[in-house]
Amino acid sequence: DPQQDFALSIDHCSDIATHTFNIRAAMVLRHSIKELYVKLDMIINGKTVLTYSETLCGPGHSKLIFCGKKKGEHLYYEGPVTLGIKEIPQGDYTLSAKLTNQDHVTVACADFTVKNYLDY
Repeated sequence: DPQQDFALSIDHCSDIATHTFNIRAAMVLRHSIKELYVKLDMIINGKTVLTYSETLCGPGHSKLIFCGKKKGEHLYYEGPVTLGIKEIPQGDYTLSAKLTNQDHVTVACADFTVKNYLDY
């Protein structure tokens, strides 16, 4: 997205499903975060199978350390992530995430796609 300054790196991509892996993510905020909402969609083989939304930041409701950050500030996370998935069935999987703030402006959005097709 040309509107965002975002960087993400993942160590050991081939082991993501079953092991702990390290990620680094950084971004420059183009909009302040007084309130922050996330909407996630899981799409399997072209069909939306799960939609999830949650308030991450709000008055008296701050789940993340970057709640309250202002436009121009940097966000940075480095650490381990464990999915704990034993096996990913064959198919196309997309996780679509959209973060919006109190002004209904998109703060960040991303699509993560996994294609698993094994030839026997």
